[in-house]
Amino acid sequence: MGSGEHVRELGELNILRLIFKYSTPSIFSTVIDATYNLVDRVFVGRACGEDALAAVTVCFSPALLFLAIGMTIGHGSSTMVSIMLGKKNRAAAERYLGQAVFLFFVFTFLLAVAIIPNIEFFLRLFGATDKILPMASQYYSVILGGMIFEKISYGINNLIRAEGRPVFSMSVILICGLCNVVLDYVFLFHFGWGVRGAAIATVVSQAVGSCLVVYFYMFSGKNFLRLRWENLKPRWEYFKNMVAAGSPSLVIQTLAALSTTLFILQAKKFGAEGAIAVIGVSSAVSVFLYLPVVGLSMGAQPIFGYNWGAGNFDRVREAFVKVVLSSSSLCLAGFVIVEIFAGRIYELFLGEGSHLVSMGETAIRVLVLMFPLIGANISASGYFQATKRPKFSIFVTMLRQLIFLAPLLIILPHYMGLDGVWWSFPIADFAAFSLTLIFILGEMKKLAKKVRARDL
Repeated sequence: MGSGEHVRELGELNILRLIFKYSTPSIFSTVIDATYNLVDRVFVGRACGEDALAAVTVCFSPALLFLAIGMTIGHGSSTMVSIMLGKKNRAAAERYLGQAVFLFFVFTFLLAVAIIPNIEFFLRLFGATDKILPMASQYYSVILGGMIFEKISYGINNLIRAEGRPVFSMSVILICGLCNVVLDYVFLFHFGWGVRGAAIATVVSQAVGSCLVVYFYMFSGKNFLRLRWENLKPRWEYFKNMVAAGSPSLVIQTLAALSTTLFILQAKKFGAEGAIAVIGVSSAVSVFLYLPVVGLSMGAQPIFGYNWGAGNFDRVREAFVKVVLSSSSLCLAGFVIVEIFAGRIYELFLGEGSHLVSMGETAIRVLVLMFPLIGANISASGYFQATKRPKFSIFVTMLRQLIFLAPLLIILPHYMGLDGVWWSFPIADFAAFSLTLIFILGEMKKLAKKVRARDL
């Protein structure tokens, strides 16, 4: 069993070193995760064609919707574990671990039973056309059947990081990613299994990751928290706290799912399946670029949560400032990469002869135009969630997804056609950043007051 030294350092180690220690594995993990999703799309596009890529893209919206519930459990329990460890309440932290495992099993079982028998009707709601519906059904029915492995390998993995073991958490993601890439290549190019093969590769790789998570908590001896059978019984009080702490993830991902669905439906209306395939590439690339920022925010959450729980508000303030600046720098780097290599990116997915390369190059250049600004939004949302203030986290996210992006996606295409779909994103990004900056500056003043009050 771990000694707890890695937990104590959250309140004692230099902030910059802590951010580097916790966020580097988290960033690396998200980059690996994004890379194998990117490779998955490349393999599908190259091996199965543009329609198959469009079919997989349609499945992205419901995946985000169900991820919302999974992240509510995962991030909610992770936040509560960090806070309980900051308060030196190890028993309560272990109960949150047990509740997370229990809820993941219940959620994925009910989901599979409800959706798989009605898969075609369900996917039509998210934009699947008659042409791509069979492939989308083949792909997503497999994903749903194996969703429990995703929740264990990623959801419970959040708690490994929350208790101060980011390197092991990173190793799980790394092994999952490598398995997925290898199996994608074998199943698609050697076995010719098509989109079903891509789904099987994903589920198998997540099953491997689940085994590693179970090993950590049951057999490794490196865990500070222990998964106990008695903690698997449902506890309403703990469930409510997890939902409250994880509610920003619920709202964030639900809004992301709805905006992605609207994105796809508008693209289908103004550009047919070809535009959906373009979205598939641009979404994969965008996720690849912003997930390192999400990883930075996730890596910093145990630092925020522990020091908030311990009353170390000077450390909280310092960490918040440095995370916002680092996130913005990462976003700026992503923007530069896309602007330089936009055309080559689409050629990688669809081949040089594809008629969609020109449309895709225009689309992705516009989509990332305000990308350097979104780091502040992501960091602020993660910070408020980690310090158990979900209303602020939710509002920061709603600024972009609901208040600005959704109306723009509805209105602009009627005046600009398909270009209006693309331009909705940078306009929403700029507007959301402008208001989020007010929240960030206000929080800096509040933290300074807390530090002065503590020192009196």
